[in-house]
Amino acid sequence: MTHLPGGRRRAVLPTATLATALLLTACGGGSSEATDTSEAAAEESTVSTAFGDVTVPADPERVVTLAESALDVSLAVGVTPVGTTASRGGDTAPAYLGEDAADVPIVATVAEPNLEAILEAQPDVILASAGLAQDQYDALTAIAPTVVPDSATGGDWQEPLHTYAAALGADDELTAALDDVTARAEAIADQGSLDGTATVLRWMASGPVLMNAALMPGSLLQSAGASPVEAAQLGDRPHSDPLSLENLAQVDADRLFLAAFGADGTGALEAARSQPAFTQLKAVQEGTTAEVNGSVWSSASGPIAADLVMDDIEAAVS
Repeated sequence: MTHLPGGRRRAVLPTATLATALLLTACGGGSSEATDTSEAAAEESTVSTAFGDVTVPADPERVVTLAESALDVSLAVGVTPVGTTASRGGDTAPAYLGEDAADVPIVATVAEPNLEAILEAQPDVILASAGLAQDQYDALTAIAPTVVPDSATGGDWQEPLHTYAAALGADDELTAALDDVTARAEAIADQGSLDGTATVLRWMASGPVLMNAALMPGSLLQSAGASPVEAAQLGDRPHSDPLSLENLAQVDADRLFLAAFGADGTGALEAARSQPAFTQLKAVQEGTTAEVNGSVWSSASGPIAADLVMDDIEAAVS
């Protein structure tokens, strides 16, 4: 398994230390007033976002991430946030991010930020999810500069990650990590071991849904040499409507990656395994199905998640 580089770890100054530093600066009198304007500008950077250009500290130390992918990016480049959002359907950070994320305070759910908790975290910058509503943006930006990726990126799953990395002053580190993931996929493509079609199905309590081939797992499968089934070209939709078992044949492929989501999804997948509509699938009969982490394959998109997806793809063809 290839692991992402650890990146650089930035020390997070305690609030008291920050307050002391501000006090000392204030007592400096005329010397602080004489600071060159260009020097001050060098301590800031500008990031292009869904809400226009946003000025952020050039090297932020207190970061709040309000999207799983933002947390993924931050940890991948060596920045431990002072607050983050709970995983989808959970009350802790995404489990796939391990101990690095386990101790990060939860200051939001997927649906809504806890403005009081975010204010108490005293962030230098807030990394929010694409599609953030205007009223929530207005509330967050009153606390700290808020970076929201442009959702109109033509299906490029990597572009929002670069927006987050740019806000952290770490786009070179992100680019290196993503290049490593791409190299792993291209190595499989060169071997030809994943030629043919591949489908990613997210299994939920209501049944399976077909994941859009433009999302991170589908994109990596294509880089590794697989072709998506035609039904997976879903435009801007992340996934199809729930499929009945009778309609599974419409998304059959040479390989199936089954991403059960939550305990209910796992139970529904297990129940489906004995149904004729499932057992008659080409991939099931040929033994080319792989059960993968539902959270990573169906809702994550950062470089750490991409590395884990490549682990699963490599295991499937080994």
